[in-house]
Amino acid sequence: MNVRRTTLLIAIVLAVGTGWLTLTYLNSVRPAEKAPRQVLITTQEIPARVRITADMFHTEMRPGDTLQPDALSDPNQATGSLALITIPVGSQLTASQIGMNAPSALPVRLQPGMRAVSIPIDRVKGVSGLIQPGDRVDVIAIPPARSNGPPPKAVTIFRGIRVLAVGTALENASATPSPDESAAATVTLEVNPKQADLLAWADSNANLRLALRSPREAIRSEPVEILSLAGGSEGTPPTLPEPAMPAAFMGAMGPPPPVAPKAPTSPVELIVGDQIVDPGSAR
Repeated sequence: MNVRRTTLLIAIVLAVGTGWLTLTYLNSVRPAEKAPRQVLITTQEIPARVRITADMFHTEMRPGDTLQPDALSDPNQATGSLALITIPVGSQLTASQIGMNAPSALPVRLQPGMRAVSIPIDRVKGVSGLIQPGDRVDVIAIPPARSNGPPPKAVTIFRGIRVLAVGTALENASATPSPDESAAATVTLEVNPKQADLLAWADSNANLRLALRSPREAIRSEPVEILSLAGGSEGTPPTLPEPAMPAAFMGAMGPPPPVAPKAPTSPVELIVGDQIVDPGSAR
């Protein structure tokens, strides 16, 4: 009987001691939680997929119990990151709102005024799958062959175009592409708006192939070439003679001087670099 009483007494003492220690700990933690802490507060609305700069936020001291669990306090944690969602003005910057995930990084990789356009490739058209993001390529267009007449001439419509992505990969840390990149079915190129229109048009009307360039070669080392297509009676665009290009225009991306092509038997579109020229205006 004495043993039971002794055991019960010990249990009561331990319970009281544990409760006292817990209460003491909570009382010591609460003031720390309420203590002011530094936090990053936005000074303007930050749209989604925009790179965060130092002028988009400032630091404030706020009570600890008013802060978000993952609120950021170090400006270096936010500067240079991407806003994954639209962040209203006056909001706390949190770790869950920013990041550098691949799908959100593509828009900020584009230079101002440029566009990202994807075209289909295979292992042959994509240089055996050895093209990587960041490489420079030439885009070669081969018009479809006619049932009669000479084979169409392949022309390089773009030179030195930057590769933004291969498949869904925006970058490659290794010297050789990964198996997924090597087997990618698309490549995304950085082009200006006019080039984007031409690239989409050429992809629908010609066979495109990429040529990998050396990073040590100047982009304008060779001129772009003319892609001339005429709508035949069967809907197959034959290749027309290439108009002469003066030396002053060699390598330029602007429109060429007026050229008088041979009179076609059907409507013609002349494509030079990033320009689609109406032959009627050149007459």
